[in-house]
Amino acid sequence: MNCTNSQVTKPWKQTNQATHVAIAIILVVAAMTTTAFLAKFGLVPYETLIFVAGTVGGVVNSFRRIQNLTTTNVQESSRMTERLVTIQIYVSPFVGGVFAFVLYTIFMAGFVQGSFFPVFASVNETFKTFRDFAAVTVPATNSDVAKAIVWAFIAGFSEGLVPNFISKLVKDAGSKDQSDA
Repeated sequence: MNCTNSQVTKPWKQTNQATHVAIAIILVVAAMTTTAFLAKFGLVPYETLIFVAGTVGGVVNSFRRIQNLTTTNVQESSRMTERLVTIQIYVSPFVGGVFAFVLYTIFMAGFVQGSFFPVFASVNETFKTFRDFAAVTVPATNSDVAKAIVWAFIAGFSEGLVPNFISKLVKDAGSKDQSDA
């Protein structure tokens, strides 16, 4: 049988990456299920659901990336590239969850408003701790909850959305400071 080394290793690489994506998906589904179950009984704060929705977006994005790898890229990848891809598969959901929470906080602050974004109740309430703040500042309606969850998923899926938005906020704040001076 005349097989080159890359032809022999190619199926292993694709299977290995698919296995890691499957493991990540299983972990996120388990986290989603557990969070939804515990939230039903009031044992998990709403913000945890936002974080988990962001992790789902991160897993879906990783799956999409692995699916779009060309055969040439897979055949030519080095051992280091394989390790980096594996690390990215597991880190991407966590980063997606962090970005989802940051975006949720940006919505809570009222930096973005409009019919596509969640509206929050009790934004003028006083608080002493972040826990009090998070408990009081919740989406106003069920529709706002759904919007927050959808945006959390988008923040996890589109890894550049939140960093780009933060850069825009910093730029706008800098130009406002210069115009005030």
